[in-house]
Amino acid sequence: MSNPVLVTSVNMTIRDAQPDDIDALTALEKQCFTTDRLSARRFRHYIASPQAELVVACSANDITGYALLLLRRGTLLTRLYSIAVAPAARGTGTAGYLIAELEERALKRGKPFMRLEVAQNNSQAIALYQKIGFHPFGIYPDYYADHTDAVRMQKRLHHSAGTSALNIYPWYRQTTEFTCGPAALMMALCHLNATYSMSQQQELRLWRQATTIFMTSGHGGCHPVGLALAARDAGFSSEVWLNSALPLFVESVRNAEKKAVIEQVEADFKQLAEQEKMSLQPVNWGISDMVSALKKGNAIVCLISTWQLDKRRAPHWVVVTKIDANCVYFHDPDPDSDEHALDFQHVPIAHEDFLRIACYGRKKLRAAIVIH
Repeated sequence: MSNPVLVTSVNMTIRDAQPDDIDALTALEKQCFTTDRLSARRFRHYIASPQAELVVACSANDITGYALLLLRRGTLLTRLYSIAVAPAARGTGTAGYLIAELEERALKRGKPFMRLEVAQNNSQAIALYQKIGFHPFGIYPDYYADHTDAVRMQKRLHHSAGTSALNIYPWYRQTTEFTCGPAALMMALCHLNATYSMSQQQELRLWRQATTIFMTSGHGGCHPVGLALAARDAGFSSEVWLNSALPLFVESVRNAEKKAVIEQVEADFKQLAEQEKMSLQPVNWGISDMVSALKKGNAIVCLISTWQLDKRRAPHWVVVTKIDANCVYFHDPDPDSDEHALDFQHVPIAHEDFLRIACYGRKKLRAAIVIH
């Protein structure tokens, strides 16, 4: 577990739960809940589990609250499974401190989404969760032992200003639904050269250079070779990493006329790449290759599938901002609102989860543009 001790206020500390805390934790369960209590055996299991974060709040050496976070393998989700605050400590902000600590731990583990369930008749708890950014998205009928329904809530997490040292990479919000590629490319170019101008005019100009004209429906997305060529036209060196030979996007289009257009566009990109002596040989790249490229001062724009982010299963371009021992961080240019823009900056994804989302379509296409 991370952060063995965190001082949150003069009178309170938050630390990892220890086996010696189990008696106090089970006593706290009895104080706070009449049903669905965690047993001593379950507390012991969660203290030892690598897929759980169990933290306690202490005041004057007494445990006044705890919170339990469960992490799910193969997803970007965590679950705030249980939280309890002693009656005498309620109203002191203890619950907020506990949740904030678990949010930071979830992010350090590369899990940017937190979910929870709360009794539908617990209006006080629901109000607290909404205040700190959780949003209801469903109901579990007959969820608790007393047959109460549960409200399902979710929050997209981001690092607090006091703990994040990741605020130096330029961020740009795409101005159309189809220009994620140019937006990601502009962020990369501005990172490499602070005088590079990020604007809608430039965004649309880059899209015209790199678009595939059509996709499965609607406007075309940006082709990785097209983006790499656009970076070169802007005065930068670039290379493209593809794990598959061209063409890339033809098979997903059923309309014969659209397919013919995309085939022509892909052929044109291939010809231009050959003229630029840009290698299009398939490369089975991974995290270590990205780390090496970043260490050399390069920028990386990467194609991901948005299924685990928004359930749309759409191709989407992001720019990688950092890679550490646990996570890949990226800027997503497509927030759902200005209010939530921070949630889309330096999004942390665990290495194995990033490689899972950095694949698109049946062919598991993996594409990145490395810019020098």
